Amino acid sequence: MQPALIGLLVAFTIALALFARRARRIAREARREIDALRVEEAAREEEAERRRQYFEENDVSRSANQLRFIASAELRAVCPVNKEASRVLYALDEWVRDQRPDWRLSFEVAMGAFVKTAYDPSDRRLRAAFSSFNSKRVDFLLIDRFGQPRLVVEYHGTGHDLSEDAADRMAVKRLVLERVGIPLVEVPAGAGKAEILRLLTDGACAEAGRPDGAGPRWRR
Repeated sequence: MQPALIGLLVAFTIALALFARRARRIAREARREIDALRVEEAAREEEAERRRQYFEENDVSRSANQLRFIASAELRAVCPVNKEASRVLYALDEWVRDQRPDWRLSFEVAMGAFVKTAYDPSDRRLRAAFSSFNSKRVDFLLIDRFGQPRLVVEYHGTGHDLSEDAADRMAVKRLVLERVGIPLVEVPAGAGKAEILRLLTDGACAEAGRPDGAGPRWRR
């Protein structure tokens, strides 16, 4: 065999060996990268599963969780109204018995329970409007014998303005009640029984004196 050919074979063999060594190194590095990616993916899946379990265990919309939370918590009964509001409550009750015996009185009623918007699921403005007042509560709601809302009473006592947005919330309530035509009686802090009864009578007269079609607008 000629020396030149032998030299080519030797060079080719060396190059092939170097290529094979490099290929093995690349393969090892690729396997390490794949293993690292698998570890990362497993960690992500484990974290996702942990988050999913945490969400399921703490999802308040699930009845089973609600029962578990309640069973593990210390509960106690408290007065639903403070002493100041209790005076207003009993004055209201007396006024209803004397002036509107077929009316009934409720307190701490969510506005979404007795005020609705037009029904159009595709109208975002309606949904936004309902969300703006749905959870806001009125202090006292008076309804007639048919269950229709007739009068709302708000007591501006010491506990009424505890939150920073109390004035804004009250403005929303006023606007909603004005829009649906339900009279609002606002009782100032420290009002005596006689003043409360007078304010209620004035509010009831305003409700009764509305022209036809201008009273509360209800959606059955």
